[in-house]
Amino acid sequence: MLIMLLTRTKVMRLMMKLNFLMVSLLCTTTSQLALAQTEPLDMCDTNSLLQQLEKVLESGDKSSYLSLLTPVADRSQARAFVDEHVKPGVVRAVARERLRTEMPDVPQGEGYELVVEVFTEMNSRGYVATWQLHVRRNETKSLVSETIDECQWQIENQTIVDMVEDLYRLSLNPAKQYDARNLIVLSDDLRLTLVEGSVFVAETDRGITGLVLIGNGDMMFSPTPVAERGQVKIFSGAETLETPFTELFIRLHPDSLGKHLSAAKLIERPVNKSELSKAEKVFNAFVGKSFSLDLGDLSDETWSLSPGPEDFLAEIKTRRFNTLTYAQSANEPEDVTVYDREAQLLIALYPSQQKMAAHGQYYSDPVPYDILDYHIESTFRSLRPARISQESADPRSRLTSSNVEGRARLSLRITAFQLTRLTLKIADSLQVHSVTSRLFGPLLHFRLIGQNAIIINLPSQVPFGTEFTLILAYSGLLYTEDLDENWIGRTFLAYEDQMPFRAGEPRYLYSNRSYWYPQSTATDYATATLELVVPDEFVVVATGDTSPGSPTILEEDTDTLMRKYSFVTLQPARYLACVITRFAPDGPSSRQISLNDAIDKQGGEPGRLQPGVFYKSLALRVEASRRSRHRVSDLTERAVDILSFYTSLVRDFPYPNLTLALTDSQLPGGHSPAYFTVLSHPLQVQAGVFQTWRNDPVSFSNYPSFFLAHELAHQWWGQAVGWKNYHEQWLSEGLSQYFAALYAQREGGADLFADVMEEMQDWAMRHSEEGPVYLGYRLGHIENEPTVYRALVYNKAAMVLHMLRRLIGDEKFFAGLSRFYEAWRFKKAGTNDLQHAFEAETQTSLERFFRRWIHQADLPRLKFSHHVERNTSESEATTTMSVRLRFEQEGDVFDIPVTVSLNYRSGESKDVIVQVTEAVTEVRVPLAGELRKVEVNRDHFALAHISR
Repeated sequence: MLIMLLTRTKVMRLMMKLNFLMVSLLCTTTSQLALAQTEPLDMCDTNSLLQQLEKVLESGDKSSYLSLLTPVADRSQARAFVDEHVKPGVVRAVARERLRTEMPDVPQGEGYELVVEVFTEMNSRGYVATWQLHVRRNETKSLVSETIDECQWQIENQTIVDMVEDLYRLSLNPAKQYDARNLIVLSDDLRLTLVEGSVFVAETDRGITGLVLIGNGDMMFSPTPVAERGQVKIFSGAETLETPFTELFIRLHPDSLGKHLSAAKLIERPVNKSELSKAEKVFNAFVGKSFSLDLGDLSDETWSLSPGPEDFLAEIKTRRFNTLTYAQSANEPEDVTVYDREAQLLIALYPSQQKMAAHGQYYSDPVPYDILDYHIESTFRSLRPARISQESADPRSRLTSSNVEGRARLSLRITAFQLTRLTLKIADSLQVHSVTSRLFGPLLHFRLIGQNAIIINLPSQVPFGTEFTLILAYSGLLYTEDLDENWIGRTFLAYEDQMPFRAGEPRYLYSNRSYWYPQSTATDYATATLELVVPDEFVVVATGDTSPGSPTILEEDTDTLMRKYSFVTLQPARYLACVITRFAPDGPSSRQISLNDAIDKQGGEPGRLQPGVFYKSLALRVEASRRSRHRVSDLTERAVDILSFYTSLVRDFPYPNLTLALTDSQLPGGHSPAYFTVLSHPLQVQAGVFQTWRNDPVSFSNYPSFFLAHELAHQWWGQAVGWKNYHEQWLSEGLSQYFAALYAQREGGADLFADVMEEMQDWAMRHSEEGPVYLGYRLGHIENEPTVYRALVYNKAAMVLHMLRRLIGDEKFFAGLSRFYEAWRFKKAGTNDLQHAFEAETQTSLERFFRRWIHQADLPRLKFSHHVERNTSESEATTTMSVRLRFEQEGDVFDIPVTVSLNYRSGESKDVIVQVTEAVTEVRVPLAGELRKVEVNRDHFALAHISR
């Protein structure tokens, strides 16, 4: 949606995703993992038993383990267990209790099922395992009294839940150094040449897994995709990134050493201590940033995993660009990345040729499970307004926040062939206390440090199609998020310190970027129930239908009266959201909108999947803060008109109700999740901010309704129809932008529509060379210029849709949109899906149209000429005049409709739309009089450089 602060918000999210490229740990990647911990219950503890277990592991004395068993324990099973998991050569062992539950059919307090984390260290190799122990209490009584003198636990049963082997405490081999000349390191589109220098290696029992190269080298990165070459050019000034380097750190799988470099060019030599010291500094600086685990209280040292056979990482210290990171990860659909980790600049991200061959250009963000339903219970306490002080170094201190206690039940289905662990997103400020499953019981979980994620171990390989529930308990401080369509954006920041502050009502928005509840790593559709508790003075607007009787007053033993709001999301939603604020006490404005124009689609057409329910009416509610109350009447009427107009185009409204919430903010902005739309009423600011705002791709000063029209369109485009990955976001923004332009035509007529389209054309023409629409929010990222993103993903995309409409005609265009909407309602679509919908209506291939306009950055270059011709009939009885219109395309051939205006001396004018689809296109048009002037693209509806 209209994202103004995306250079921090969106790119931080993408950089977190990039960290997942670094590790091959069971299809999960991270730079650091922390083991989630649960405090043991305050009871007779198990420390003595675990200490004895550690001694058994360190001594390797398997028979000693048998002394820890209860008399009724199965000793043959225990011997088989220790034969496999008690190994010689352990120099250090640690066992930590993580979870404890009552054993069934055992008196309370007498027996427990313990989940224990076990770490064993064998010199430079480590092993982490999760054991489940059934323990019983063995009470030793005093000889002189009946009181319990000592509390001991014995093991009745033991099973292995999970294990991570092949952990390594890596270091450079101090006894090996190699001379190298013209040593070449290769990976996809990358060539690193060490002209002259030294090489040091880090080895495991499988071979070399890490290298440090020091000396004089050259880096050459030349991405295959044209769009990525354009991004490299923005970053470096040329389509191929070439720069000298002085230091290089490499991680790879030992078996792929020969694939990436020629070890034959390494000549062993005596170790130079000074050069070794320099290499160790390089190694220590980078080894913990990828393929490494932070084991928390199990070990305070850095332990690394081996990269997968197809994984490769290079940290390249260049002379011109500081340190650049190149990574190739087999587990990602776009497996090649180049980025500046420190500056958080993504330079390139794309699929290798192997990946492209495997899944094609269009893919959905990979998630090995499908969440079917959410049940979220959240209590928001101690709601705090934003701090206005500029002194805090933490930018989040300027956001409103609340203390949250939550419990989530997720019903999900496994969609991978089999799964042993899964990742969920949840805010890193929230502590996850427990993860349980009705099918599997308590589950071990790991937190991804600083990455708003949690990894949950499953007790075995869960096969495809298995359905089960997860229940998570969590709490902590939760920061609100800005409206993601924040219309002033970074322009505002330059004026921020000069702006007078007027306190309005605090607003707490929790949506898809705050990770306020456990959710899938990629947005997808699910039903939901929300039970949200807030202090009585606040009101909640959220995704879903308000449940009957909601809200209800809760009786609690606190000084604060709490109120519970309940919402049910029967229509599937891509993500769940809520906004908490104070609204005017006189209540909302409500309207019922009839959708009689919508056809009865319950039966649908053969072959079209149509999930969800269809409605004949829509309940609109408008809530407002005190400061915004005067706008309610006008916005209600305008929203009714916009929603009715859009429904007449799409012939459906996806949700039975919609709440329009007018809130206070220092910035104008909006956000439109399923079932509601939030708009900001900006507080008083200096005029200079808004003067600067007017010079923005999405500012239409003569169209006040644009903002509302765009936001409401997202209920169809972006919510009812989602997008598969970040490349496809133009489907949401471009369609919403174009629908807003169509409403401008309805509201202000042809002149207003022409003005809006002219502004869109101007911005699109100005920035098209920055990259194709398909790059999504990466556009403008490298130069920190979000206007590029808005100019292309919003305005150019809307212009492309309008050109397609003029190319195929209104009837087929709107029929194609309806087909697309019906086929992808409550699903995630891609560019190819929209293309196929229009092709089905036109019975014509539109592959070239979408390839040129969505996947390429350049614009057509046309040369226009015209020639008036006199036409005499064979009998020479009559003579007519015509004009020959000629367009010549330079370079790639585009499909583009161009308006040619014929102006007669009589003052009349006629517009002719010429479908320019060949290298040379000529049409003859009969004239109705003597021509005065011929104009081309006067309406600015064509994106093209046109010369005469």
